[in-house]
Amino acid sequence: MIPSPIRPYLWAAALALVAVALWAAYSRGVSTERTRWQLAQAKEAQARAAQQKANDDETARRLTTQKEIAENAIRERDAARDDAVAAGAAGERLRAQVRNLTLSLTSRDPGTTGGSETAAASLNMLAIVQQRLDERADGLARYADEAAVAGRACEASYEALRMNEGE
Repeated sequence: MIPSPIRPYLWAAALALVAVALWAAYSRGVSTERTRWQLAQAKEAQARAAQQKANDDETARRLTTQKEIAENAIRERDAARDDAVAAGAAGERLRAQVRNLTLSLTSRDPGTTGGSETAAASLNMLAIVQQRLDERADGLARYADEAAVAGRACEASYEALRMNEGE
């Protein structure tokens, strides 16, 4: 016997079944790819957040280090200024001793007026020159101290900034 032709509604049902199967497979593929994409985006977002936190931590470390260096430089500068004041006071005492010595030498021999006046003028000139030299040396020492402190602070800041670059 010859099989009877398949009825059209069966063809339609088979075609609908194939269409539903293709649509389900497509939907499953889209869903799988969407999930993969979301996971990849989540991993990237997590990596960006971790990198941002690392950058923030490094920035905080550098700022803290810079602040410590600046505070240390201020303490060094203040100590250098205190030392300069102490040295200036010692220099002033020395200049006072030179003036006293000059006065005692000029008043020592009042009998020889001509030579004594010349000697007094010479000693007075020596005291004035010594005082100017001391004042200039004090100024140069203050400048050198401040420049040295600033140089050390600059070097420490630079080293603190490049500390993690070589690692």
